[in-house]
Amino acid sequence: MSYTFDTKALMAFFNGEAGAEKVEALLKEVDSGAAEGFISSVTLTEIYYLYFRRFGAKAAEDRIEQVKYSNLKIIAINDSIAINAGKYKAEKKIPIADALIAASALAAKSKVVTADEHFEGLGVKVVRFR
Repeated sequence: MSYTFDTKALMAFFNGEAGAEKVEALLKEVDSGAAEGFISSVTLTEIYYLYFRRFGAKAAEDRIEQVKYSNLKIIAINDSIAINAGKYKAEKKIPIADALIAASALAAKSKVVTADEHFEGLGVKVVRFR
């Protein structure tokens, strides 16, 4: 099993929001080696700016370091991912960051862990955490 965590899933986990327990259980699967875990590099962008806006630069940098040194593999945006994201964006009303996350999950052959409905119908499997 493999999972690509969208930004909302990680933010729910970090902030103890609704669904955090399910995200934590999936992250434990990754930590134990029972599953592979991924994030798109765009998720680093989103986590950084969300933490920067709420808590400042130091908190943003600390959170990014935590993610980078976790067992989650970071998927860089390459040509194929960028083009697939463009297709998703053209075909469905979806934020560009989420289109990139979905295309990253497709490249990793993993399920997207999310609470967002707009991932449905894109051709990627979805695990809803709330």
